[in-house]
Amino acid sequence: MTPEEGIKFLFLFLMLGGAVWVLRPIGKAIARKLEGQAGADARALEQMRDELLGEVDGLRQDVAQLSERLDFTERMLAKQTEQPRVGPGAR
Repeated sequence: MTPEEGIKFLFLFLMLGGAVWVLRPIGKAIARKLEGQAGADARALEQMRDELLGEVDGLRQDVAQLSERLDFTERMLAKQTEQPRVGPGAR
């Protein structure tokens, strides 16, 4: 290896080392920013999921109440048709 090649090799080694030394913190900062965005998106999706699950639970309760009311109404209508009518409206 000639002295010129040795100097070129040393220069190249120092340049690559300097580039890594400079670019590594930048890469870490970019990775943290991307993680933060992904984390924010995940938190937003989790919040939206929780809201939707709450709404679904509310709708289930509403449907259960409506079902009970329908059953009650059907029983009342069935009782009215079963009872004989007495008086002027009787048939």
